[in-house]
Amino acid sequence: MSFLKAGDKIGIIAPSVGLKEKDLAPTLAFFKKLNLTPILASNLNSSYRYMAGTDKERALNINKMFEDSSIKALFCLRGGAGATRMLDYLDYEIIRNNLKPVVGLSDSTALQNALYAKTKNPSLTGFLPLYDLNDKTIAPQTEASLLSALFENNHLITSGTSLHEGTAEGVIIGGCLSVLLYLCGTPYFPDLSGKILLLEDIEEKTYKIDLMLNQLKQQKGFNALKGIIIGQFTDCPVVDPEDGTINDCIKDFTKNLNIPIITDFAYGHIPARHILPIGLTAKISATPETCTISW
Repeated sequence: MSFLKAGDKIGIIAPSVGLKEKDLAPTLAFFKKLNLTPILASNLNSSYRYMAGTDKERALNINKMFEDSSIKALFCLRGGAGATRMLDYLDYEIIRNNLKPVVGLSDSTALQNALYAKTKNPSLTGFLPLYDLNDKTIAPQTEASLLSALFENNHLITSGTSLHEGTAEGVIIGGCLSVLLYLCGTPYFPDLSGKILLLEDIEEKTYKIDLMLNQLKQQKGFNALKGIIIGQFTDCPVVDPEDGTINDCIKDFTKNLNIPIITDFAYGHIPARHILPIGLTAKISATPETCTISW
């Protein structure tokens, strides 16, 4: 399915960190090139501690963007932290009646998965304007994947290595591992049963990743997953040899799972990555020769 067409209005939101010292000009130029009209949330320049305004202020701006039927998609400005704090202030009835994709990465994982859990709202994960456009040129692979996800109807991505062969179909959930776990024990954690789990992270020690993955295994529905897509764990140091490597963590995490598992997928905090859906049904195939995701 395609989400946008030329001339559409899009909302630029800041559920986490705002502009601060960053410049919005590259973002506006990028969307102008795509023939999209950005509508800016009023809190982009706001500041409360490390966030783009208070929890209520950030949530109110998102509610307004969903309520405005002329706005066809929302783009999270940047990641950082704080998205989980404003989830209680979102109007899920308004959102449920005005579903539209939320595009983001990293801390946006909290918002994207909470919206799916509460309303079945779809999202796209893998792009943040200030992360991808400021001080550098967007990687061609990232841009091509984003344009396909936004404007085209059918999507086929080839990437990764097969850790366990097979095919599966299910709704993709997940994103940044540590952020996803912030939702555990809350009404905003998505049901794992029948889902395809997507994971990545950045700058986490391997022993912490090991413990986070173990916590994820302990969540209801984990043993009913249909498949797993493991992206990149970027700049995740081994502090002590006993901690093990990322591959050791993944090996223990996926032990005894008889489902297709793709590892080393080009997704996460890396320059060149693929855009994937959250809250939409996809098909995955893992073979020794190739791994694909279609939706």
